[in-house]
Amino acid sequence: MLQLGCAGPRLRTGLAAPGRATPHRLDMILASVVIPTHNRRVLLQRLLRSLAAQTLPSDQFEVLIVHNHTADGTEEMAREWCAQQPFKARYFPKNYNGPTRSREFGARSAEGRYVVFIDDDCIATPDWLAQGIAAFDAKSDAPIGLVQGMTTPMPDQPQRFPFKTINIVEPTVFFETCNIFYRKEAFEKVGGFSEDFLDRFYGEDTDLGWKVTQGGYAAGFAPGALAHHEVFQVTFKQWLAEPLHFKNLPYLVKKYPALRERMFAHYFLTRDTCFFNLLWLAVLLSPLSAWAGLLALPYFIERLRGGSHVGGWKLRILRVIAGLPRNLFMWWALLRGSLRARTVLL
Repeated sequence: MLQLGCAGPRLRTGLAAPGRATPHRLDMILASVVIPTHNRRVLLQRLLRSLAAQTLPSDQFEVLIVHNHTADGTEEMAREWCAQQPFKARYFPKNYNGPTRSREFGARSAEGRYVVFIDDDCIATPDWLAQGIAAFDAKSDAPIGLVQGMTTPMPDQPQRFPFKTINIVEPTVFFETCNIFYRKEAFEKVGGFSEDFLDRFYGEDTDLGWKVTQGGYAAGFAPGALAHHEVFQVTFKQWLAEPLHFKNLPYLVKKYPALRERMFAHYFLTRDTCFFNLLWLAVLLSPLSAWAGLLALPYFIERLRGGSHVGGWKLRILRVIAGLPRNLFMWWALLRGSLRARTVLL
């Protein structure tokens, strides 16, 4: 889930669990790294440099670059890079609508025991692959089907509001594909990415993760499989509009009832969104009662409490004020999604 300037939805999952150890064939590629990319030649080149520096032996992994084609020099750079690597590296020019079909194609083309997804706006630390693969061998009552890696913002990039990045320091219920490992057997058993998400933007990774964990596999988390994510400076308009992507979440909680149990009070995405609905109620009831304003207090208290990372009180108050229109966008997206899915998540 994106961290948008301020702390975004941060939901824990109880699904994380170690898996049953599986012996590795020495003559088999262990990991297939799948990278969807589009119009990001410079960022992709940075990621590829980090993959060339992995501590996992070069005969144990491959890299698949699936490029939704752009005439920005990506193809020439990627083909040259692939030709220079000691490990197997392949480049595929495509013209898909969004990254999901690219990931699906890459996973289907993968030769490794594990399919590993990473985004082109990330870099992998040297032990990333080795640590992620090792996490599949922990003991468990069920085989581990997926392992989330830890993802943090680029340590050398400032986070000046408004910005967009990803910060995953513990297991989440969203199973973000910016940094995640799948047992290929599990990926194929559940049919890969769902047809109803192949051309949707946002939610396809959550859907896949829940299909795997609902299919008899455990989920793991590997802090040592660390990747760093770009910190993008965005316009205020872009920052406000980003929560519109959440429109697919009500459909997901309808599709996976166990996911609803991870929502705040079952019917709200987070504490913030719950208290924002109380704020709406306070506005509606204010002509009828002078006490209605008390219903707005939980929202402002929660926003102030959750803004401790932004600095002093002036910045925290500014965060509350700026967050009002952003939360309105989020509320609208969730309301639309709830009406379409005929379920409630606000």
